[in-house]
Amino acid sequence: MLNYKILSALLVSIFMSNAYATNDIISNEYYIPYKNQMIHLKEKQSSTNKNGKVIVLINSLSIPSLSAFDVPNYSLMDSLVTRGYNVWGIDFIGEGTSSYPDSMESSPAPIGKYPLDATEAVKELNAGVAYILKNTDKDKLSIIGWSWGSAVGAMYAIQNPKKVDRLVLYGAMYSSHLQESIVPIFVKPFAGVKNNFSESLPAYQNIPWQIINTHWNMMLNGNESILDESAVEEVAKVYKTADPKPVLSNSLRRPMGPMKDLYSIWNGKPIYDISKLKTPTLVIYGDQDLFADHNLYNKLTKVKIKKQIELKEATHWLIYEKTRDQFVDNVNDFLNNE
Repeated sequence: MLNYKILSALLVSIFMSNAYATNDIISNEYYIPYKNQMIHLKEKQSSTNKNGKVIVLINSLSIPSLSAFDVPNYSLMDSLVTRGYNVWGIDFIGEGTSSYPDSMESSPAPIGKYPLDATEAVKELNAGVAYILKNTDKDKLSIIGWSWGSAVGAMYAIQNPKKVDRLVLYGAMYSSHLQESIVPIFVKPFAGVKNNFSESLPAYQNIPWQIINTHWNMMLNGNESILDESAVEEVAKVYKTADPKPVLSNSLRRPMGPMKDLYSIWNGKPIYDISKLKTPTLVIYGDQDLFADHNLYNKLTKVKIKKQIELKEATHWLIYEKTRDQFVDNVNDFLNNE
């Protein structure tokens, strides 16, 4: 049964939906029940075009969707709305302002429980998509998956081909090996017996903003012309408030499930079979993206409509960099190419 807190949130989503408008953009927020928890969805659309094509945005490992894609002055949601789309974001269980599993409400975190792997995220996305399609009176939508979210989006499209019109895989990860110089940071700390993912890690990590900023700077490689300093400041503000109950200040709790997925991916072991994907797909990434699988396009063997774009002087966080307008243009062109 839903507890009082969850029931109250559900009633808010039904009767109020927390709607507000900024200029020509209307924003609505919804809490939908999932098992005994709640998933938080955000919708943005133009007040003058309420019947646009629907897009769902799926986040990377680093930051929840409703935060990552709606950074003030760098909002991907807003940029897509101005192109005529009805845009949605979803925070999965254990992220942002959705519910958190018991394993993420404890401090210290329990060992050996890894919430929110991609398989679970696909199930939650299925619940979110069902709500979105009913709410918008559509029978299909497009998906933009960033980083780990690209795996979730592709897995969902394979399982639900009739519900996904177009798929954008941004900074996508499938099966690759990281540069040897960064393996000690992103792979080795998670290694267990026989090089499998360790069974003695906590259910979540507390990740301060400084760590994310360090990773971003690593890809910038000293080329500060790639972005404006204001972008870093705005993303930092959003990141530091993305978790409603952080264990550490200026940090967020990051579920370990996605990290388990990436550990496999970065050891050349895919977590799904991309040869089963048939949805029209755009693969797009920055030339300085050290996380993305730069050979992913060649693995789309059954995708008849496909395109690959490498943006120059861009990193894994290009939606906040100077190439962001190019990204939006490229995505818009692909989604509207009949």
